[in-house]
Amino acid sequence: MLSLAVSASATAAAEPANLEGMWKIEAPQMAFRPEGGVVPFTAAGRKRYQDNKRALAEKRLGDFDFATARCASPGLPRLMLTPQRFRIWQREGIILMQFEWNRLLRQIDMGGLVSPQIRVVSGPGPVVSEEALVGRSTPISRGHWEGDTLVVTSEGFADNTLIDNLVPHGYDLKLTEHLRLRGPDVLEDRIRIEDPATFSRAWDTVVTYRRVADEAFAENVCLDSLPVNR
Repeated sequence: MLSLAVSASATAAAEPANLEGMWKIEAPQMAFRPEGGVVPFTAAGRKRYQDNKRALAEKRLGDFDFATARCASPGLPRLMLTPQRFRIWQREGIILMQFEWNRLLRQIDMGGLVSPQIRVVSGPGPVVSEEALVGRSTPISRGHWEGDTLVVTSEGFADNTLIDNLVPHGYDLKLTEHLRLRGPDVLEDRIRIEDPATFSRAWDTVVTYRRVADEAFAENVCLDSLPVNR
């Protein structure tokens, strides 16, 4: 009887949490707040950061912030700072995040997606089939459950997006997120950021979201809000 009770308890503990619903960031912010106080830049990373600050002061957003200047995808992890709502869809094999801003979609592969094989030509002769790194602003993430925590890793980035409103990154950016419910209506995303060209060590930041009413998104097209040059 005891062994059956223990087995049932272990099975229940292994059940993934239900993250579905509509969420909104609890404390709107433009930048991530690193645990420990400061972003640990390398010399090259700090130079890019200072260049971005200078360009922002001179209102040259098109030089570094394509998301604001051109309505391009903000990429990850900046997308998780959106002040608008996002909806989580949790299905077998995949978790989707649908964002109100510009109707952006984030995919987390839980084992249900098939990664395409990219064929690479290596000179004359036959085409060689290999996995090739193609940088994207929001690559398909891969996730798995550790108890009631969703662990998500993201790699394969382009280098023309930002960590937040100013902090740069390179092609070797790697994100590891731990998403968990801190209560029925509070979602926590603990993000570890690694990029040896930009940061001298990995650093962590935490963002929390509050559950909100699950209502239809209003139309929100970024290009409609850009000023028209006449």
